[in-house]
Amino acid sequence: MDEYTTDETDIPPDAQKVSDEELIEKYQKHFDKNVAMKLLVKLRKATRNKPKAIAGTAGAVVSVLGKLLSALENPATPKHMKALIIGAIGYIILPLDLIPDLTPVIGYGDDLASAAGVLAAVGIYSDFSLEKLDAYIDQMEAEK
Repeated sequence: MDEYTTDETDIPPDAQKVSDEELIEKYQKHFDKNVAMKLLVKLRKATRNKPKAIAGTAGAVVSVLGKLLSALENPATPKHMKALIIGAIGYIILPLDLIPDLTPVIGYGDDLASAAGVLAAVGIYSDFSLEKLDAYIDQMEAEK
């Protein structure tokens, strides 16, 4: 056996695998869907009447965050994928990360990069569209 392979005897007997449910429960403690939705709505309101070139990274965050939230809500999304989604959304909504979100233009760049891999894996579970989000925003504003 070479030095890069392991067999079952290398794993400590007290080590146990974490179930998907435990993983989701662990991450969900630090996740607030309402904060994510508020950020999504705020960014969409700020970018929806602007050309894509001007909306820039904030417009891209709207798309990524919307797709992640949609996939999270889909009952067909596997539980282990939901744990990844929660982590990616958490990274987007936390203002303190590798490049602070308050930094103009590039603040959300690292968030997008980190979420891109997760989105590639879960995109098939998302039915997000900007039209649905705009209708939701318009409905919220009409109720005020």
